[in-house]
Amino acid sequence: MKYFFYFVMDIHPLVTHFPIVLLVIGVVCDAIGILRHRDFFVRVGFLLFSLGALTAIPVALTGDSAAEVAQHIDGIAADLEVHDTLGTVTAFLAVALALVRTHFVLKKKFVGFVRYVYLVFGLVTAGLVCAAGYTGGYLVYFYGAGTEPVTSQIELEKRVPRVDKFESR
Repeated sequence: MKYFFYFVMDIHPLVTHFPIVLLVIGVVCDAIGILRHRDFFVRVGFLLFSLGALTAIPVALTGDSAAEVAQHIDGIAADLEVHDTLGTVTAFLAVALALVRTHFVLKKKFVGFVRYVYLVFGLVTAGLVCAAGYTGGYLVYFYGAGTEPVTSQIELEKRVPRVDKFESR
């Protein structure tokens, strides 16, 4: 199982940029569409935000697995916890917001005041995305989380079980 955590730590940075872009640009399109009454932008915002919410799920899961390895870096615990909390809250909020919006769109009630309330929550979500991204970058640049020089210095026993410790039967 620990092999999985080490493997996922390499995948997390690859998949994490998709929801960042999709959610933020989705909210920007929504803002343009809602404030300027441009239906095209509202539809594009819905598509982008929904895709961003969908991709936020594997990012949160790979982030949790990557944290299993990164937690062994000296002094990282508090900052890692902040990043983990921001990422989890962002993923849950994005998915919830996408589901609520889908409900309103399907019921043809995504109009008027509902749009403005949604936009406020969308802007909050975009802010959380930026905060989670910033703290993730901080973990990489300050602590070296996920970089080969740092992960290779973490004792092998903390990351993966040593094969030579098992006796053959």
